[in-house]
Amino acid sequence: MLPAAFLQGTSGSALAAVRRGDQCGTSGGACPELVERVIRVPRSPSFDLQPSTFAERGCSRGFTLLELLVVMGIIVIAHSLLGGIEQARAEAIKSSQATYVVFPAFTSGTQSTLDRYNYRSYAIFEDDAANPGNVKQLTDWKSFPAGVALRSTALSNLADPATLTPPVAFSFAPDASAAPLKCFKFNSNGEVQPPPAGNVLLGIFEGYVNNGSEVATTKDGSGNPSAVEYITVSQFTGRAEPTASP
Repeated sequence: MLPAAFLQGTSGSALAAVRRGDQCGTSGGACPELVERVIRVPRSPSFDLQPSTFAERGCSRGFTLLELLVVMGIIVIAHSLLGGIEQARAEAIKSSQATYVVFPAFTSGTQSTLDRYNYRSYAIFEDDAANPGNVKQLTDWKSFPAGVALRSTALSNLADPATLTPPVAFSFAPDASAAPLKCFKFNSNGEVQPPPAGNVLLGIFEGYVNNGSEVATTKDGSGNPSAVEYITVSQFTGRAEPTASP
């Protein structure tokens, strides 16, 4: 995959153009002219990267179209998750009922459930005003495409539903044996209610999670996933936005 220097915007133009795709008036991805700019990146060690950075990474080739498309795909998925988080926040404010963005972090369940949902899906729940003390599911479980998952290190910092105030219990209809679930909560003001304390950080990477351990398709020189996008949800405003690597 792409070297970390490129992913972190060292080039200052190519990947940055892709990251600004949501500002081009298109829905859910980079506009064609920006995609074309990235595809036209010269296949040369000197393209738009500082020589010292390139030497430090020990890289001696250009980037393939497939690598660029993978990164663009992860960015599109991140923007989709941003939309889901904003939906949960807006619903909490509109209904004056707490909402929850819920993620599977399973250690049990059938293999098909683990393959389809574990660390790679989410759903939105809401306090049920008609049945105080209970929650209702507002959306179906939205799964990511194969080969992409949420970083386990980020989900491990989310709340156990039983630790919330008041505690809640979510059901996972596709497989009753699958557990546990992790979540974060919006109160009726659209703020993130602890736990977790502080802002919420989510990461999406190319790979999968097996028994809580990340298995990256490709890694950078430090052994971390090389294709990653991060999202931060502000504790005080509830707003979600892309962010640099933590």
